[in-house]
Amino acid sequence: MPTPRHTATTNDNRANHGAASTSGADGTPWLLVDAGNSRIKWALAPAMRPADWRAASPSFLASGAVDHAEWRTLATQIRAGWAAMTSGSGHDAHFAPNTAPLAIGQGGQDEGFICPAPAGVWLANVAGDAAEQAVRMTLQTLWGMASSDWLQVLRASESRAGVRNGYHTPTQLGSDRWASLIGAHAAWPGEHLLIVTLGTATTVEALRADGNYLGGLIAPGPALMLQSLAQGTAQLPTLDAATPSGGQDFARSTADAILRGCAAAQAGLVERSHAQLQAQLGAPVRCVLSGGARQALAQTLTLPFTEHDQLVPAGLYEVALRAADAGAATAGSDAARTDSSASAPRDAGHARGGA
Repeated sequence: MPTPRHTATTNDNRANHGAASTSGADGTPWLLVDAGNSRIKWALAPAMRPADWRAASPSFLASGAVDHAEWRTLATQIRAGWAAMTSGSGHDAHFAPNTAPLAIGQGGQDEGFICPAPAGVWLANVAGDAAEQAVRMTLQTLWGMASSDWLQVLRASESRAGVRNGYHTPTQLGSDRWASLIGAHAAWPGEHLLIVTLGTATTVEALRADGNYLGGLIAPGPALMLQSLAQGTAQLPTLDAATPSGGQDFARSTADAILRGCAAAQAGLVERSHAQLQAQLGAPVRCVLSGGARQALAQTLTLPFTEHDQLVPAGLYEVALRAADAGAATAGSDAARTDSSASAPRDAGHARGGA
């Protein structure tokens, strides 16, 4: 029987979101950036959370990705996505093709369109200083030199957005994994979760329903497994991890044997972890698959799973909105204290004058 599957992928802008209904009071969205091991991914998100927003199926205004080697085209992609969103033509809001880069200092101008300043910029980065610098240069290309100061870099901490970090040293947890945990908890609050992200590496995270992160596992991703066989043996070929494994049966060719063997190794890690977590918690656990290489498990897993292709930006969005709310509350409190202290001397003066 085919494995039951629940899909919770993004709707790319197919929801009924127009420029007026998705932007904040100043008309500008958040820019969310995920710098992974292979690519830099980005998304534009409403500056104010829409009433129908669902983290389990987020409708970002526009999104895209570039290879690290093509980072200079990132500004072009963002400008194109922003322009399509503003014009209302972004019915298919994913901008994947790499195109000609904008010049530094061009300000995002193209055919008369200039990107407004975003409500804020958040980055999850596991690709090192060079990737962060690429993002800062992108901001400077679109909005000038000072804009790189807008960048807020997410780092794992003891707790954030309802998730408590179970690592012995919380800061050791990768920011992408931290954002995924936050996004998954927002998507399925009150559920125990096993979050599996398949990319360059395969990560497995155990998240309790109350937001307590119990820990995780890291293994080579599907492509790395295939590469290790090709590089470590004399006669085995190099295969593409995107090639379907063909199912769960024993293979009758070398290529199929490699593909099914690596897929089975990935599936075994997930199924064992899922069984262990359910036994530990004594309750059902939702298995969530994310990451660009997750299709490698589609025909191999024997347990039900839910797909989600935007966990990192979903988590960044939760962090951005909560940080903005906290900042607004602090600013309001500071303003109230300022008004109170400013009024005291005036009242005292009036009292003295009356006396």
